[in-house]
Amino acid sequence: VKQYAIAAGYPAAPWILPFMGQNVYFQFVYGISTVYFYSNVPFMQRYEMYGLMRQGRAHWASVKLLRIWISAAMLAMATFLLSILPLMPHLEWTAQWGKLYHSLALTDAGALHQVRLSFSYDLIQGNNALTTALTLFAVLCIATGLTGTALFTISLWAGRTAALLVGTLFAVLSVVFGNLYLWQAWISFLSPFSWMDLLLLRGKVCRPAPTLATVCIAAAALMAVFYILSMKAVQTKDLNWIEED
Repeated sequence: VKQYAIAAGYPAAPWILPFMGQNVYFQFVYGISTVYFYSNVPFMQRYEMYGLMRQGRAHWASVKLLRIWISAAMLAMATFLLSILPLMPHLEWTAQWGKLYHSLALTDAGALHQVRLSFSYDLIQGNNALTTALTLFAVLCIATGLTGTALFTISLWAGRTAALLVGTLFAVLSVVFGNLYLWQAWISFLSPFSWMDLLLLRGKVCRPAPTLATVCIAAAALMAVFYILSMKAVQTKDLNWIEED
């Protein structure tokens, strides 16, 4: 994209991440990165024992869940910033999509310049660039936070290995859905990283498909369920501490 920006003489707008979110391999890599990011759940390093003793089990677990969601927002923000850096210095700070992305969406310039991303005009048409980017940021936070919360809860009940296997399954589901969405659209409801394709949430990839409202409601409901299960596990199960700094 940067090379095409140089050749065309058009600077790139910073809103490239929504187009990256449509790429199934980016969804997979981001999913695997999220699982690795939370691979130390349920935060049972031995030094945490003293914090748990001071705070109490319920308070300690609540703080950890809050930490997961704060770190989810930080990871989403870091992803957004890292998507911009490769475009510099051929970058213009604008709230619009800009000429470059319109050209890539409406012509075959991308294929001629070996641009690997798909620039869908459906994503551009009638949609404000800044609003679209903020929507994707929210979806990233939800997918990341839900994955981290699920890993935390599962690790408390079934162990760290089981949690990491489930997290890896979430990442793999994005690839599975990317190849089977024409026949198995229901997978989109179970694949949180597939939600990064905003056209899916707008019903333009397959039907049935989740909407942004559905994702938000499901996230709130699942968060409540994970919180209750985590509190019960922390209060009733023996905690296995690990020798790890």
